[in-house]
Amino acid sequence: MSEENHNENLLPVVRKPTELVPVVLPEKHQRFYDKLREKIETFIKDKGVNDSVAKFILLAPDLFVLLARLMLDKRVGVQSKALAGVAVAYFITPIDFIPEALVGGFGLVDDVILAVYALRKILVDIDESIVREHWNGEEDLLVVITKVIRSADDLVGKKIVKKLEDTLFRKK
Repeated sequence: MSEENHNENLLPVVRKPTELVPVVLPEKHQRFYDKLREKIETFIKDKGVNDSVAKFILLAPDLFVLLARLMLDKRVGVQSKALAGVAVAYFITPIDFIPEALVGGFGLVDDVILAVYALRKILVDIDESIVREHWNGEEDLLVVITKVIRSADDLVGKKIVKKLEDTLFRKK
């Protein structure tokens, strides 16, 4: 066997691409997305939120849509759907660690952090291409996840980050 053929045998096997299944966001999720995006943009404009925090807050609608789509995708396993469901419910529920009703758009920062922690866990079990397929954000999803995780303690404090992790990964 020539050295060239031997080296080819050492290359990883690449799976043939599978057909992507388009997922249409249900109307109620799309309405939530539109309302949330509008609310965030108004809050940022009215309150003069600094750009670095605004970038994190503006991730909320895209993360919400991504998680909702993952919940509907038949290729996503039950455990990952459950994690996505917890994160979607956290977005929707008015009661969380930093309630939007009290602090406005700043209250979405904990929602964004919880969503990213859920996605990080989901990416362990689900092929990255499936998750990326549902991502509509402008920046690369893995870059977004990394930035949010690195900034989480500075954004909301270690105690809230710990509570978010406990909420998402609580041991049964």
